[in-house]
Amino acid sequence: MSETIENEAGLFQSQQTRYRPSTFAFAALGILFVLYQLVGGGITVLIIGSAITEDNVMVARLATMFAQIVFLLIPTLYLARRQNGSLADVFPLRMPSFKEWFLALAGMIALMQVAETYLYLQSMIPVPDALAAVIAQFKEAIDATFKMLLVADSLPEMLFVVLVAAVTPAVCEELMFRGLIQRNFSLAYGGKLGFLYTGTIFALYHMNPFWLLPLIALGIYFSFLQYRSRSLWLPIAAHLINNAAATVGAFIYGVTDDTTPTLFLGAENQPSAAAVLGSGAMFALLFFLLINQYIRVTERIHSGEEV
Repeated sequence: MSETIENEAGLFQSQQTRYRPSTFAFAALGILFVLYQLVGGGITVLIIGSAITEDNVMVARLATMFAQIVFLLIPTLYLARRQNGSLADVFPLRMPSFKEWFLALAGMIALMQVAETYLYLQSMIPVPDALAAVIAQFKEAIDATFKMLLVADSLPEMLFVVLVAAVTPAVCEELMFRGLIQRNFSLAYGGKLGFLYTGTIFALYHMNPFWLLPLIALGIYFSFLQYRSRSLWLPIAAHLINNAAATVGAFIYGVTDDTTPTLFLGAENQPSAAAVLGSGAMFALLFFLLINQYIRVTERIHSGEEV
């Protein structure tokens, strides 16, 4: 630990960074949280009121996109330049090879299926009646907002929702987390701990306890893609696919409280827990095979043999 601190101190003393990377990363997280969640959220409440309805949902969507750009993206770019000087060092945009694209995005799809399996099994965990009532009320409030923002009645509306709920956060959140935050955590703690910390905090930032473990898995995966590829393109694309799948799925199937994985949607009979668990295990195995191959493909890039 002392070696890490000495190295970290040397970074900003040699003017590679303006501030100590770990301190700066946590300060940036606090600043961006206040700007986006409190300032941006507060402005949205002032505009549309305390509830999202059919009458104000389009305004709510525009306010969400506006807040992501103004209170996440622009401050992230400013903080990156303030801390590191060169934006290219913080936001690497090397173009991945076809193999990298294929393995990373196929892995994303497999991981999404594993996450859905986990959520299905999580919903089957028994809880005391008193606690179940509180959880149901809290979950209903989250689901109601989710449904109102994401459900579209037409193809043009669905495409607009994809822009708001998938494209915008994929760019803004990835530049923030996989760029600004992961860069400074990696300088402070090393690449491996850097992507683990970044992915975990990414999940906590979303403040959804029902999705906590899947969000941690997704966040760490996005951070891992950046760590291995030395590029933001793959985590941006993976993030976009994950969010767009939820939006397009809501358009095709509608949104219900059913936690059945999408693989089984449309089936005449409700799948058994064994069938869902079996498919989850199959996708988990596929995910690890894809990641193992991805590690091999990115070895030269990761080890610095290729610029």
